[in-house]
Amino acid sequence: MSQRPRIGVVVLDFGRPADAERAALSARDPRLDVRVLIVENGGTAPPRANGDRLRLPENRGFAGGMNAGLEHLRADGCDHFLLLNDDAVLEPECLDRLSNALLDPRLAAVGPVILREADGRVESRGVSVELGSGQVRLEGHGAAADDRAGLQPVDALSGAVLMLSRPALDRVGPFDEAYFFSFEDVDWCVRAQRAGFGLAVVQDARARHEGSATIGRASPDRLYYAARNHVRCVEKLEPRYGIGGWWRRSLILARNLTFALRQSDVGRAQAGRAVLAGYRDARRGRYGPARL
Repeated sequence: MSQRPRIGVVVLDFGRPADAERAALSARDPRLDVRVLIVENGGTAPPRANGDRLRLPENRGFAGGMNAGLEHLRADGCDHFLLLNDDAVLEPECLDRLSNALLDPRLAAVGPVILREADGRVESRGVSVELGSGQVRLEGHGAAADDRAGLQPVDALSGAVLMLSRPALDRVGPFDEAYFFSFEDVDWCVRAQRAGFGLAVVQDARARHEGSATIGRASPDRLYYAARNHVRCVEKLEPRYGIGGWWRRSLILARNLTFALRQSDVGRAQAGRAVLAGYRDARRGRYGPARL
């Protein structure tokens, strides 16, 4: 790989073209060799690939939309691949710093410190994953931004802004589309580590994320997916049976119900039903789009 790798950027758009263009603009850097591809995930017009846009005939979820974009950018000869939500924007130098860090062949993926758009506080400095207990949490969530530098090894990274290397993508494979939305990033990162790669946050790279803009904060679907895919992720990656499996599933259900009942964007009764429906579908092996 050359010192100036070709960077492919996938921005996923589902009915929010202005936001997708804003995200894409933040990733355009004339100093770098960058190809930005906006994937229209489930448009009403016939599917097409044209210039910097790829239109899919149906909504394939986060994992499916990103996989489609990655496939096109791989064919275009890209070396590094940035996944960028349509409600996220890169701050200056972010793309260059991520790509420079990913020149280390030991790393599968890197991410920036992701700041909340609303108040500038930290949304994520990576993700902590404890498969034994099923606990998955954002590192540094709610903390004040600071001037840290260097690389911070982590268990996983947020898919809101995530850069993958071509060798890792070749070895680990695509995102698991059964998740549809949520936890596919954690799944991929754990698989990458098991394939012998590392993961890191580039602490002087910054991005801002509105959060839940695509699915909508008032939608119970986000709580459904969180509960369903939380169960699926840990049981897929570290199966447990008998009382151990029951205990871990109970912890996951309790955590998701606690969060659902404390948040204020969805009514408590509706939120509780969404979590229980997600848990039920995980136990039944029903994945893909929500069935609420």
